[in-house]
Amino acid sequence: MPSVGDNVRVASDVGMYAQTFLLSLTAHGLAGVPQTVLGFFADVIRKHLGISEDYKMLFGVSFGYEDKSVIANGLKMERASIEENVTFHR
Repeated sequence: MPSVGDNVRVASDVGMYAQTFLLSLTAHGLAGVPQTVLGFFADVIRKHLGISEDYKMLFGVSFGYEDKSVIANGLKMERASIEENVTFHR
């Protein structure tokens, strides 16, 4: 992401784009995994991919066809209910 101001809004935009990208992958029969740990190796990744140091790396996305025979790919995490995460104002 480009560094602009406090970076908060840019990071939000990148996150929304990434969510849409991941949903699009699913719609096209692919699977994707966002990986924030890649940010710890930003210099290596920048060098390998030729990305300018002017850009900050928040995360990467690995994607491809899911291998449903791998047990880990069937793992389902429990999620908190929407009522626990969202406040609705009327």
